[in-house]
Amino acid sequence: MIKQLQNLIDQMSRELPGILAAAVVTVEDGMTIAEVRRKSDIETAAAAAYLASIVKSNAKALNLLADDEELEDILITTRQYHFIIRHQDDAPFFIFVMTTKEEWLGKARMLIRKYETQFTQFAGFFAENYQ
Repeated sequence: MIKQLQNLIDQMSRELPGILAAAVVTVEDGMTIAEVRRKSDIETAAAAAYLASIVKSNAKALNLLADDEELEDILITTRQYHFIIRHQDDAPFFIFVMTTKEEWLGKARMLIRKYETQFTQFAGFFAENYQ
């Protein structure tokens, strides 16, 4: 099952040349299940652990501010990069993608949504093995 997830994240990363890192991460503990990185100095697993706390705190804030809304994604931008975090409320994991700022943000979001349905097929596996 892990190999299938790894193949899926590899496939997704090949569709967008500007992806520097991508990962499927558990929400509860920030454990990286599958990842890709194109730069050796990117610590995907360590970053994913911190991003899990952002996902959890963002959900709490959203409930306080607009409890009838659903989160689409979390976007963090820097001078050089875009960090896109996509999490569905009922999924025990989130998808994290890091791109260069030159990469078209809309295309990156569309790609994540495209693959999200395929990753969701593994939700039961995540629930049984990583919670």
